[in-house]
Amino acid sequence: MDYNSEVKMMMHRYKFVRDIALAEVMAGFIDIKEWQYDHIVPIPVSEHRLEERGFNQITEVLKRSRTAYTELLATDKVKLQSERSKAERIDSDNPFSFDAGEKDVKILDKRILIVDDIYTTGITVHHAAETIMQRNPSSVDVLTFSKA
Repeated sequence: MDYNSEVKMMMHRYKFVRDIALAEVMAGFIDIKEWQYDHIVPIPVSEHRLEERGFNQITEVLKRSRTAYTELLATDKVKLQSERSKAERIDSDNPFSFDAGEKDVKILDKRILIVDDIYTTGITVHHAAETIMQRNPSSVDVLTFSKA
């Protein structure tokens, strides 16, 4: 989806007004060829954000599109990317680690797809890919719902 004013408003309603019904709308735009990947990995949200919002905006869309996924990564990052300047985003430390519950998932020589909601500077997916690359997958691709 193009990140025009309507998509920006929809994403705001979805994530910050918690209009979870919009996950169904976004799922209609998702066309992931699951057979092309060994693991589809959503960008995680912190426990704090999960409690605050009540859901992970990426996994809700994946569920509604009936896409199987592996919550391979974890984060304790609390500050929203939208609250940071471009320079702050670029200079930020990598907030991702492997989820303790998924520590035994084998990704050596596997095909990975990282899924995020909005691609702004690319730093979020870069950090996620950097973490995943530590385990030597054969490939890492990225899918975002929209590009700002």
